[in-house]
Amino acid sequence: MRAAKYWQADNWADFLPNTLGISQPPVDLYAIARNQRVKRLGFRFIIPRGLLLPVEGGFEVYLRDQNRKDFDILGREPKDLLSPRQRFSLAHEIAHTLFYKFSDSVPAPDDTVSNGSQLENICNRTAMHILVPTCLLKREVDDYEKIDATIVRWLAARFRTSLTVIIERLSIVHGSNPSERCILLLRRVDDDAEIRAIYLGIGLLRTLQRPNKYTRLSQWLRDFPRGVIERREEADCTITRMGRPIRFVKTELGSSGDFLMQVDVLPTPTASRVASHAKLFQSAR
Repeated sequence: MRAAKYWQADNWADFLPNTLGISQPPVDLYAIARNQRVKRLGFRFIIPRGLLLPVEGGFEVYLRDQNRKDFDILGREPKDLLSPRQRFSLAHEIAHTLFYKFSDSVPAPDDTVSNGSQLENICNRTAMHILVPTCLLKREVDDYEKIDATIVRWLAARFRTSLTVIIERLSIVHGSNPSERCILLLRRVDDDAEIRAIYLGIGLLRTLQRPNKYTRLSQWLRDFPRGVIERREEADCTITRMGRPIRFVKTELGSSGDFLMQVDVLPTPTASRVASHAKLFQSAR
């Protein structure tokens, strides 16, 4: 039951573009909210980032904000009204509506997922699918070789969502590819950095171990130069593993302490000659 409900929610979210006629990012969260019988959206100074309130005939959703305000959701979602964090919270609360039944006038929880922590995880994942549907992401990135730190930032702006959401979705939609590259979102912690999100081409695993989410960069690469982490500026460096050069390019993300790290295994001279000879052989045939 748990697995079935988990994927059922994801599949529902992935079909939303076809269901609602959404042809390009960003998705219209107002249209999706109306589809799920959300009648009111408002800002409130509340402790949780979002709150779903069952009411007669549907739901009300409230998002955390210092300024109290209610919004008319009968039209299109206005551009830049909600922050990426608030858009995720709204998508998360919309995902919760999938776990209610409408047998009475006021929706009631259907209890198909009784574990609260598990339900939150499902709704987090479904929120990512709502914000970045598979079909739209594939349309924007049709070739995994294009995926680098620059396109990750472009996609976050295009879908009006966070870098975390984009990286997580890329890891699902384009994760099983042979590229020798990974993109990490990191957050500075003391004189180290914690891995917050990972996109990884499986070709990288021939040279480096898979990094684990929420572990420190120094745990993954003990010989990584700490000075690169500490400096609040763009930087790149190269280390060698298994006789292969690995390049790390750091992109700062402002004053938050977060930064992107692109990791590429560079071709060795021998590998380049082999690839070149292979191309010549194929053309000769």
